Amino acid sequence: MNTQEPHDDRWHYLDPKNEKHKGNYVEWKYFNFVQKDLTGYIIYYILDPEKETKLSGGRLIVRILKDGVSYGLVKKIEMDKIELDAVSASMRMGGAKIIEKDSYHYELDCVDEDISWNLNYKQKVPSIEAFQNTNPGLLLWEKMDWLIKMPRAEVKGDIYIGKVAFHIDGLGYSDTNWGEMMPFFSRYEWCQYNEESFSLIFGIIYGLKKIKFTYFYLVIGEHLIKLENTQCKVEHTEWENDEIIGTKIPVKSAFFIKNEEYEIEFKSKLLYHDSPGMKVHPLLPKVVVSEQIVEYEGSVKKNGEILHEFKGRGFQEWSGKTWKEPPLAF
Repeated sequence: MNTQEPHDDRWHYLDPKNEKHKGNYVEWKYFNFVQKDLTGYIIYYILDPEKETKLSGGRLIVRILKDGVSYGLVKKIEMDKIELDAVSASMRMGGAKIIEKDSYHYELDCVDEDISWNLNYKQKVPSIEAFQNTNPGLLLWEKMDWLIKMPRAEVKGDIYIGKVAFHIDGLGYSDTNWGEMMPFFSRYEWCQYNEESFSLIFGIIYGLKKIKFTYFYLVIGEHLIKLENTQCKVEHTEWENDEIIGTKIPVKSAFFIKNEEYEIEFKSKLLYHDSPGMKVHPLLPKVVVSEQIVEYEGSVKKNGEILHEFKGRGFQEWSGKTWKEPPLAF
């Protein structure tokens, strides 16, 4: 990896904001990990850090899937127990910390009564600036940024949930989003997959009736391939009713992306999902995000010739709406 690569990961809450909509400010850092016997993720959410609304505060989500059994929790944390660094990725959220050792090495620590962890993320390929100041919804003032900080990382450490211990020694991924948005009017999908020398990241933002923006990235070795706002097709081939959240979610999906040189096809099959929800208005349905662990299988072609084939566990997100009260409420 080029050690001279520019680094721009920090907490952006002190940046100039739209003063009329600062209560809609949101920022999060997402970390996942995958190895032969388990997969999981940790998400650090900040909502309305200036306490303009009832949603203000932090949310800490931890999930692990091992041998078909899921473990984890969601914690709400008051803003007065949160410290955010405006010049680095370091932060404290109750008993959880992100410590930026340097631009390419983060340490994640947590000591709490029912959970603890110590994980080290070491970045293996350069960061990707996916989108900046982009409108993700229907309202003109909505603006969001997406930095893929670690498209591929080495992850080592341990997680303890209750009396259950998990040793982590595998591959990981980390990204961060920030800006002002109204979640009810935003709909998106996201996919991510890693191997030792291959990475795939795919993001879609929808408008009212069709795809608005697409962002597709491949990292083969350390070579980055970008396909942004190019020919794209997404088909959810099988749906399943989730009685807990009161809506259908996709359980099998097919993706196709193409430009003049590259053609990528892959399918996903749902293994496990969480569906955290957020109530943005008493008269509107709740926003839910299906955080999914999936099995991927696909191929990459260059000028009609197969360049790479892949199969394995990865991560996916799909957003929707429900009138029911989700068990993982924000």
